[in-house]
Amino acid sequence: MQRSNLYTFGFAFAVTLFCSVGLALAATNLKPAQQISARLDVIKNILSVAGYDDAETNQTAATDPKAVIDLFEKDFNARVVDKNNQEVSIDAIKTELQKLGYKPEELDQKQAFEIVEIFSAKIGLLAAKAGVKKDEYDPGYSLLFLHQPGGQAEIAAYIVPVEGFGLWDMIYGYIALQPDLITVKDIRFYKHQETPGLGGEISTPVFTDQFPGKKILAEDGTYTSIGVVKGKVSDVHPDQPEHYVDGISGGTITGRGVTDFLYEDLKRYNVYFQTIRENTGDVSAKSDNQAPELLSARGEL
Repeated sequence: MQRSNLYTFGFAFAVTLFCSVGLALAATNLKPAQQISARLDVIKNILSVAGYDDAETNQTAATDPKAVIDLFEKDFNARVVDKNNQEVSIDAIKTELQKLGYKPEELDQKQAFEIVEIFSAKIGLLAAKAGVKKDEYDPGYSLLFLHQPGGQAEIAAYIVPVEGFGLWDMIYGYIALQPDLITVKDIRFYKHQETPGLGGEISTPVFTDQFPGKKILAEDGTYTSIGVVKGKVSDVHPDQPEHYVDGISGGTITGRGVTDFLYEDLKRYNVYFQTIRENTGDVSAKSDNQAPELLSARGEL
């Protein structure tokens, strides 16, 4: 029996409605799991650069994700610094977000890095609500993590996110500094689109194992960062091996990108770091000037 057009359209509408409702329900039900997964990805990378065993962390995350989150909350404290190098409380950021309708109990369930991420995404709306331009409103928040194992007062490392362009796309990572805020403890690049076997080697131990022990300040306290040379440090800068790492064969542009964003990102934190160094009596850094030797090296890359 031939069906009428009305029946056909009605049936198609019913199927479409059923699928739409099903997808909406699935998305709603899966959202908490997706949020936890995204939270764990950040936490696992921070744990990794702090020296926690990756295999053990991944195994625990697969069976008991809350245990990994609890470990992070016990061993790490987040700090937010604005563009004036002043610390800002997470509660102050939450208060701003509440102006957009976020509920306090909703925000209290989120990690500090999630709060800062939401704030960064909503700067335009917050600026409009405040009646000012986005650039005028933007406080330029930077996030860092203090590694304090077992919740102790002693700081084992300062961890900051680093990111910038490589050859093909953005590269994301974390760098951990020793308590002196001069010496690198470790580095991780966890997300990139660089060419496998070439620039993609930045995420392998062959490249990252060169960073521990490197210095971001010269002996006189001048800010230098760490450069990736084309070739071998022993050939290019044998007199300053503490400020450079060997480049990757076939990955010159990737190495140049890493050099550039490490310099810019660490420089952004260095004024704040200088205050800590001075308070602890470690060193008085010259944060405004780049060492002439590294300036020359950056031009060579």
